[in-house]
Amino acid sequence: MFFKEWPVLLVDDEPDVLAISKLAMKNFAVYGLPLKIYTAVSKADAIRLLNDNAEVGCALAVAFLDVVMEDDKAGLELCDYIRNDTGNKLTQIFIRTGQSGLAPEREVVDKYDINGYFTKVEATEDKLYSLVKSAVRHYLSSGMALATVELLNNLMAAGGSRRKLLYALSSVGGLSADQKDTPRWLIVDDQVLFSEEVGGQKALSLRDKLHNLPSIPLNPFGDSYVKGNDGHQMIEVAKSAAKSATSYLFKTCFAPPEHVVILMHSFVTGLAIAWGQSREDADIA
Repeated sequence: MFFKEWPVLLVDDEPDVLAISKLAMKNFAVYGLPLKIYTAVSKADAIRLLNDNAEVGCALAVAFLDVVMEDDKAGLELCDYIRNDTGNKLTQIFIRTGQSGLAPEREVVDKYDINGYFTKVEATEDKLYSLVKSAVRHYLSSGMALATVELLNNLMAAGGSRRKLLYALSSVGGLSADQKDTPRWLIVDDQVLFSEEVGGQKALSLRDKLHNLPSIPLNPFGDSYVKGNDGHQMIEVAKSAAKSATSYLFKTCFAPPEHVVILMHSFVTGLAIAWGQSREDADIA
């Protein structure tokens, strides 16, 4: 959600294939963001990159893996390493091969957790464009869905204690250093969470500024989404008997698609309910 670019990994032992693929993808963009292309010339080289580079290891959107490299199944073994050894189920993996007889499509699709299979002859610029575009969209959607489920589970587990809720929200509320360019603020009943006084006033002022912009209704109960012209956005849940008034302000390098906004709204709603049903720990009998 807070990407500045989409990391893509190309693995092939043919330098010409890597060079041509990088050139073809150079100007690709998804949701207005460019690709950041990494390359490796072998399974071993790719594994080193996955282990040593945090972006590749933790935020890789798409991988194109050649089958035959160090041996006839190096690419398939690399796929297995990504899925099972690292536990990465989100990266969209495509197998491409110049020797389809060594890795028949149906056998590969049945045995390995991949998102697509194609031969190098089929790897035209248009083909790569459509694969990258659809893969990044799916990566973002799946990642946001899993993150939302995890956050909601954490909120439910922390229910009743606002101290525990704050701990469950620490990854969302603007504490991390990597949020400098994509800040996030949570405001509940006019209280800015995780913020000193100056930062809190800034968040409240930004919320008031966004209030003056046109909003998109999210349900019949007064919840809304606002998109500013400078990248700042806000999802707001209206106060009710069951929910605290809750605003989630954030800045991104791209406008999230509608289904991502809906996922984010479900998280903010969960927070509004959990906070309204919880107390300060000193008040808990």
